[in-house]
Amino acid sequence: MEYNNEEHKNRTEEPTNLGPRALRVPKHKKIIKWMWRLYILGFICAIALFSFLSFALPSFEQLENPKSRIASEIYASDGELLGKFYVENRTPVSFDSISPNVVNALIATEDARFRQHSGIDPEALARVIVYSLILQRSGTGGGSTISQQLAKLLVGRPNTKGKGTITKSWLMLTTKLKEWLTAVKLERSYTKNEIITMYLNEFDFLYGANGIKSASEIYFNKKPSNLDINESAMLVRMLKNPSLYNPKRDMKRAIKGREQVLKNMQLQGHISESEYHELRVKEIDITTFRTKNHNDGIATHFRMYLRDYIKELLKSDKCEKNPDGTPYDIYRDGLKIYTTIDSRVQKHAEQAVWDHLSQHQKKLFAHWKDWNAKDPKVDMRGRNPWYYKNKYKTTDHELELRLLALLKLVWNSDRFQQKRKSFMPTVVSHKLRDIDVFRMHKVDDYNRKPRAGKRYKEKLDGEALLKEWLETGYATEKQVSKYRQIMNSRDWAKVKEEYKAIMDYMKEPLEMKIFAYNDRREIDTLMSPFDSLRYLRMHLQTGVMAVEPQTGHIKAWVGGIDHKYNQFDHVNKFRAGRQVGSSIKPFLYALTIDLRGYSPCYKVWDVATTIHKGEGRFDLIRDWTPKNANAKYSGAEITLTEALRQSLNSISAKLMKDLGSTIKFREFLSDVGIDTSKVPNSPTICLGTPDLSVQEMTGAYSIFANKGIYTEPIFIDRIETRNGNVIHNAAAHQKYKSVLTEQGAFVMNQMLQTVQRGASGFRGIKTPFGGKTGTTNFQADGWFMGITPDLVVGTWVGCDDRFIRFRSLTHGQGARMARPIFQNLIKAIEADPSMGWNTSVKFPAPEIIEREMDCLKYNQFASRADELGDFTDSDIYQDDYDDIDENKKKKEESPYDEED
Repeated sequence: MEYNNEEHKNRTEEPTNLGPRALRVPKHKKIIKWMWRLYILGFICAIALFSFLSFALPSFEQLENPKSRIASEIYASDGELLGKFYVENRTPVSFDSISPNVVNALIATEDARFRQHSGIDPEALARVIVYSLILQRSGTGGGSTISQQLAKLLVGRPNTKGKGTITKSWLMLTTKLKEWLTAVKLERSYTKNEIITMYLNEFDFLYGANGIKSASEIYFNKKPSNLDINESAMLVRMLKNPSLYNPKRDMKRAIKGREQVLKNMQLQGHISESEYHELRVKEIDITTFRTKNHNDGIATHFRMYLRDYIKELLKSDKCEKNPDGTPYDIYRDGLKIYTTIDSRVQKHAEQAVWDHLSQHQKKLFAHWKDWNAKDPKVDMRGRNPWYYKNKYKTTDHELELRLLALLKLVWNSDRFQQKRKSFMPTVVSHKLRDIDVFRMHKVDDYNRKPRAGKRYKEKLDGEALLKEWLETGYATEKQVSKYRQIMNSRDWAKVKEEYKAIMDYMKEPLEMKIFAYNDRREIDTLMSPFDSLRYLRMHLQTGVMAVEPQTGHIKAWVGGIDHKYNQFDHVNKFRAGRQVGSSIKPFLYALTIDLRGYSPCYKVWDVATTIHKGEGRFDLIRDWTPKNANAKYSGAEITLTEALRQSLNSISAKLMKDLGSTIKFREFLSDVGIDTSKVPNSPTICLGTPDLSVQEMTGAYSIFANKGIYTEPIFIDRIETRNGNVIHNAAAHQKYKSVLTEQGAFVMNQMLQTVQRGASGFRGIKTPFGGKTGTTNFQADGWFMGITPDLVVGTWVGCDDRFIRFRSLTHGQGARMARPIFQNLIKAIEADPSMGWNTSVKFPAPEIIEREMDCLKYNQFASRADELGDFTDSDIYQDDYDDIDENKKKKEESPYDEED
């Protein structure tokens, strides 16, 4: 057959009449091809997405040490937890430290198949998809496992604020996938018990309760191992929503939530039905609930000092660093800080302060009974410390400084600053400081009533006062120009009106809390903000430190009467210097005794001693002859012990004069840990003129109980990481120095014991003790430095404003203000069986005593030993009542610039 090419061509071009099925075959093939393509593409995309997300998952190291900001803990030497430093109050615990009740309640409520699945529960997930997404039913339970909930805490949720719908959906999808992957990773890396522990340690229960340990302590004042079923059920329900089911916010809802957890526990067989019915009706007891802050607990001022010290220590070469070379973080790295503080001594010291000052404070309020007078006047017989004027000493300038000190407290208060802008728009618009307004008021007063200035004796008006300020540098030329401009404008009347308005507001009574000596340490009252500041400044403050002389370990640190209302630390050597008075004299005696080989029975003449201008290397510009406190000299020859006992300035001046200069004495003070940059090159230092701290003085006095060896006081034993690695050992950096011979130290030790023998308040104390009081100008400061064989205690008492003080020695001397705290502390320690305090321990003594110690051989104390008492009760200064007998006043007065 012949092949027709044309016919074939036509046949192929014409459409073939095929059936419908034959026509659908190519379309199906295309669909199948595209399905395969989409499937493969989806598979590749899924792999790519999971691969991408896997790089963003927490590493094993991050899972092991999540960025949960673990609190650093502070421990006392007896093992008691003193406090924590934290951003989040979180302290991880082990699984064994968590009550089984918590674990059972958690699994029964949050993840019943926790022990069976591998991070994702398919059954729970299917239930959520069918009931919640398809059937739109509520109350069918969640699909997240405990592992997923932990993963959620570790991964965190993205910030979708301001994002579009698509972006939000994408972020939530990727986050959820990350959580699933992290949950699986957790299951492969950790045991079930470890996952439960990590979850409970990580969760935030609110009110600063980060983790199960803090939650147990804050809500129930318990350890997590001691939580009962009801308490466990309540905390587990809070895992669902810590705000919604919080008993502090909604008790009814919290009880209902607890009931659901108890029901789940019954269904899972952890409790019987009868137990369920019994437990569900019980009330939730949160009477012990208390949020934790740095004002709680003991050693509050010490902990704040410790915080600042450790922050710098961690940066120094004295402390090891992280593996990556960065310093450890006191707030986030969960350090264990082991201090030398003994919680028992600390509590006794705080109680000793409380017992004494709670009573002595009443005397001070009675002494200044008009302290809160509304419109006090300057008065020589007045009872308001800001307006009291002693005609012999007080100047107008001093009165102005007192008032200015009070006003600065008002200006810096939160309440004043909050209202300043709204009350004083004119002041703010001119960019005036509060001190500028005060100065302009003063200029205005001088214009109305000229008076004597500081530089000139003739009376000054306001313009002359501004000129004096320029000459003295009290105000700059720019400031003076601004004062003139405003005071000559209409705005001056507005400034005065606005300032008066805000000060009137500060004097309006409000409901507030103030410090009080009661169980709550505060009371609710109606008082003006202005008076609340005066009230606070009227309180006697204290600084107390106790040191173990042999080791230098600080056992107690009391920085004030209350940390909440006064954070200033009166022990801190960098901030809290106060004039030490006669308490410095034992150092001068010790130096002289050691250099010259004196015994305590060595005799000196009680006569006026003068160090003349140009004499020795004292660099005096005029003769200096200090008087004794009673302005008398016996003219008798007395022993050094008697001179120290009577705290005679004449003898201290003689000992200083014999040294030829202040050099050796200042070197000695430096050797015992005192910062001599605060000790002037003047012979007056032998009477106690320097401002020193309790921290320095207590460390220095330890030489008298430690054979003349100065051991630097330390308050840290060691610092460890959360894994137990020691990164700092304080003993390795501690300083020691022998500053006295053993003979010299023994002599001083015996003298300090004799000085206190017969003093009031020591009856009943069995421990050997000695010490020295100190009282400064006008009773502004009261000191007592006490020593025992195993503890040296330094105590200072006074007001933050030095002009607020007792005006007589009756209540204002160191023997009355400070010594009772030492006495109370030693008595409390002796009575505490847990201390194991040995009252039979003696002060160290040389094997051979080379100095004559029996002063009876000098017949000095033979006839008067029983009647002497404690001369240190009146070791310095004068009364300054203006209504006392004039002759008595002349006897008791000493020059203003002369110290005890």
